[in-house]
Amino acid sequence: MSALFFIISAVVVGLDQLTKWLFYGKSFSLIGEFLWVESSFNTGAAFSMLSGAQWLFIILTLVAGIAIIYLVLDKKIGLTKLTKVALCMILGGAIGNLIDRLWLGGVRDFIYFKSINFAIFNIADSFITIGAIILAISIFINAIKSFKGKNDGISK
Repeated sequence: MSALFFIISAVVVGLDQLTKWLFYGKSFSLIGEFLWVESSFNTGAAFSMLSGAQWLFIILTLVAGIAIIYLVLDKKIGLTKLTKVALCMILGGAIGNLIDRLWLGGVRDFIYFKSINFAIFNIADSFITIGAIILAISIFINAIKSFKGKNDGISK
C-alpha cells in the first residue's frame, strides 16, 4: 500500500519536470490576458524570498522529505489515507523543485496569472500548495473526529 503513495510522488515529479521541459523558456497566452506561460528563474523560495540561499532550501527539502517518508511508512503513527496522499503530493513537489535547485541552481517557473499579476510558479509549487491545503483539511477532520470521540461518553 505504501508503494501506491510514493507513486503519487513520482507522478508529481514526472509532471513537474515534463512541464518545465515543455514550457520553460517560452512566453505565450493560454487564456487571453488571464493565464500565460511566462518563464522565470527563481533562486529563492515563494515570491523570491531568501533569494540565493540554495544550500538552505536543499537542506530543508532533504530534511522535510525524510520526515515525510518516515511518516508515510511508519504504521504506528496511523495516518489516514488522505493525510498520506497530501504528504506525498508535498513530497513530489519538493523533489521536483529540488531537482532544479541541484542541477540548475534555482527553480524554473512558468505559470503566470497575468491579469492579477500573481507570482510566477510551476507544477511542483501547485502540488505543494494543494497538498498543504488537503493536509490542513485532513488534520481538521481528524481533530473534529477526535473531539467528538472524547465527548461521546459525557452525560448531559
